[in-house]
Amino acid sequence: MKTKLIIAMVILFSGWQLKAQITAPEPIGGHSVTENYITRTLVYPEADLEQGNSGKVVVGMHIDSQGAASNYTIKSSFSEAASPIALHLVKTILWKPALNIGIPIDYEYEYEVNFNAKSYKRYWKRHQRLTFPAALEADTSYKIYEYKQLEEVAKPYFADGSNMTQYIAKNLRFPTEAKEREIQGTVRLSFVVETDGSLSNIVVVNSVGGGCDNEAIRLLEETIWIPAEKNGEYVRSNNMQDITFSIGSHNFQDGNAY
Repeated sequence: MKTKLIIAMVILFSGWQLKAQITAPEPIGGHSVTENYITRTLVYPEADLEQGNSGKVVVGMHIDSQGAASNYTIKSSFSEAASPIALHLVKTILWKPALNIGIPIDYEYEYEVNFNAKSYKRYWKRHQRLTFPAALEADTSYKIYEYKQLEEVAKPYFADGSNMTQYIAKNLRFPTEAKEREIQGTVRLSFVVETDGSLSNIVVVNSVGGGCDNEAIRLLEETIWIPAEKNGEYVRSNNMQDITFSIGSHNFQDGNAY
């Protein structure tokens, strides 16, 4: 009897150990950046917003060992109108695969998209929803194109006629830590321009540190782009953006903006 109990405990412990060694999938840009993306792009169902209905939509999917997601399903939803909105957003997320002792594996995963009427109203009271003058229909395949495959590449859009260089110069906040440690350099970011001009899956390719990476992400998050074109439609496309942090010839402690 004692031997059977020991064997059962060993099996139970081994199963727990195996489960503990599995790391669930995560968005390639990380959970925080992905949540920011959803906050910026989520469009609340009008009736639910008027009635103050809040809740979550749980989207299930299969993520293979390469990070490719498929077999999307709505597991649960607080609102029928919210389901397609959440499903669309989740379909735009790119993934790092699950790991078992460091080895990529297939995984059945669920992602929650939260709808909070009060938070949504509060956010858009403080922010401006950016749009560009759309002239084409959007491709609905979710395929992501590279530069060489495109007829027109994506480009940042500024209603005041400025360009990306001017936008960065005007809005960059040189991080305090970077100033104090005299850190400077170029942060390179990769990202996807969606068919609505929003930016998803932002990843730091070249890191500078000292708070510069986060500031570069913030700057990029607050832009809207004219999407790339292919076969007369707006399509998703991979893009890169460099943002340089340079102290220059000024004394970095003199209070000037850099």
